[in-house]
Amino acid sequence: MKKVYFIDINNMKKTFSFEEIYSKVPLYRKNKVDKLKFEDDKWLSLAAEYLLMKGLEELNVDYSKIEIGFVENNKPILKNCPQELYFNLSHSGDMAMCIIADSEVGCDIQKMTDKEDYIKIAQRFFHPEEIQMIENAREDEKRELFYRIWALKESFIKATGKGFRTPLKDFRVSLKNDKPQVFINDKLENIYQLEEIKVGNSEYKSAICILNQN
Repeated sequence: MKKVYFIDINNMKKTFSFEEIYSKVPLYRKNKVDKLKFEDDKWLSLAAEYLLMKGLEELNVDYSKIEIGFVENNKPILKNCPQELYFNLSHSGDMAMCIIADSEVGCDIQKMTDKEDYIKIAQRFFHPEEIQMIENAREDEKRELFYRIWALKESFIKATGKGFRTPLKDFRVSLKNDKPQVFINDKLENIYQLEEIKVGNSEYKSAICILNQN
């Protein structure tokens, strides 16, 4: 089971006041929001928590009775939950994302931008075969391919809970036949399932990674 949710903060602002959402989130989220400088960043942080709140309600889980805990590498978990559920949050640009599943999970959303020199970023952080994949792509496909790979890699390290203790260069994403897979030391990592998720706004790329239960 998996549920994926997105929300645009511009639409959220039309429906809710900042104080309305802020008053409903737990202390850990309030502390995160309070540390942020820019208004949109505060909204994004609230939006991600709002998606978790609504997603749990959809699964008949009382959000007000749930405690958010953190394990190694600051990976968030649900405590006091009547069901065995896992979640992950992400945000970028004006969009927030949440996934709730019945096994370990990670998600990532990236707004594509022309402001970043993505080729140089890839050369610094990506696996050599991913860099080659981007360099060999048509010129009008390079940017999109970079962000697809980035979102997939981020979702994987978030699902594993290892965070940036796993250097992005140490594993690679394959997109053969548009079926994303992770390889570590050229060995297929089939414990986790990668999936690209379409976002309503075409300027975004997102992905999820779920621990296989089979």
